[in-house]
Amino acid sequence: MSEKMIEIHTVSAEEQAACQSWELWESGEISEFAYDYDQDVQFIVQQGAVIHTQFGDKVAIAPGNRVVIRAGVSGRWDITAPVVNRYEYL
Repeated sequence: MSEKMIEIHTVSAEEQAACQSWELWESGEISEFAYDYDQDVQFIVQQGAVIHTQFGDKVAIAPGNRVVIRAGVSGRWDITAPVVNRYEYL
């Protein structure tokens, strides 16, 4: 994967509290979808999934992760249980 295209950090209690004003996204019952990121986005994972990138990487995201995905990433999300994220575009 191109370096720093997807960054994952453990979220702090302060970040978890601050993200509550961000947009809420819930996957519902879908199990897979593709997405092309045309701008940087960050989100705090409430429930997890796996993202497969065009670089051939499998990136597991889990509750408590802060994830930043840079513009230019194309990915396929594999969802085994409903995902809930709080997100904002950068």
